[in-house]
Amino acid sequence: MAMISESASEEYNLLDKMQTTTEAKMKELVSATSNINENLETLEKKKKELNPLLDQITDLETSVDELLNTAQLLDDYSKKIESKYKEIIISRRS
Repeated sequence: MAMISESASEEYNLLDKMQTTTEAKMKELVSATSNINENLETLEKKKKELNPLLDQITDLETSVDELLNTAQLLDDYSKKIESKYKEIIISRRS
């Protein structure tokens, strides 16, 4: 009988130890989850603050692309004018 009682006592101690360990782990997980939530809220707030700036960057990028295209067209046009000018000068000399 003492053996059964001792075995039950060991099982009880093991279960108690498992419960204590589980509670500690749960507290760690709750704390980690809380930290993750706080960090997520902070990141979302920063994203909201940055969105207008990101929109401005996108608009600026679009404007720069348009300006580059216009500069290329102007360069092409000026080369055509230069070519025509040279043709006129050469034809007048002949």
